[in-house]
Amino acid sequence: MIYGASALRERVEVLELAAVEGGWAWESVRRTWAGAELTDRTNLFSKVGIGARDVRLVLRRQNLTLHNALRWKGQHLFLTSIVENIPGWLDVQAALVEPAACRGNVHRGENGPTFPGVLVEKYLRHEQDHPMATTTVCYVLVTPKAVEIEPKGLVEAGGTRYVVQVAHTLDGWKNEYEILRKGDK
Repeated sequence: MIYGASALRERVEVLELAAVEGGWAWESVRRTWAGAELTDRTNLFSKVGIGARDVRLVLRRQNLTLHNALRWKGQHLFLTSIVENIPGWLDVQAALVEPAACRGNVHRGENGPTFPGVLVEKYLRHEQDHPMATTTVCYVLVTPKAVEIEPKGLVEAGGTRYVVQVAHTLDGWKNEYEILRKGDK
């Protein structure tokens, strides 16, 4: 990618996670110019699930961390790497993802906080038991670091309820939760 003012042809929004009534939401804090391109690589933004489409961006140096996200052409970019390779310029790697509306700790009729999350496929298993079959769907729910979900509880993601199986919370920038749903087919 070329570094220079003429390469900054795309408008992107810098997003920040903000506390809102009832939970968390991504809010736009500013707009900036960037050079952006989809690459032919997969961005492995989740250590547990599969990856997403990779986007490489070049921006002028600014206050930007992996706690932020970007919106580019109406699409959500989950930041995975920010490096100042050349003084004054940021080389940013991001995963092109579709955020899902989520609600944490949903059980016994209680509604926990709302938050944005990204569902990543892990596996799908189908078992044929006569006379019925069971389908098990396991996803990884990637959330901003500020979002904490109780393991073994229920979480709602994209309108569907899942059981939280395992919490991966050691990453300094995000949390990952293995979530599971079983159903009869």
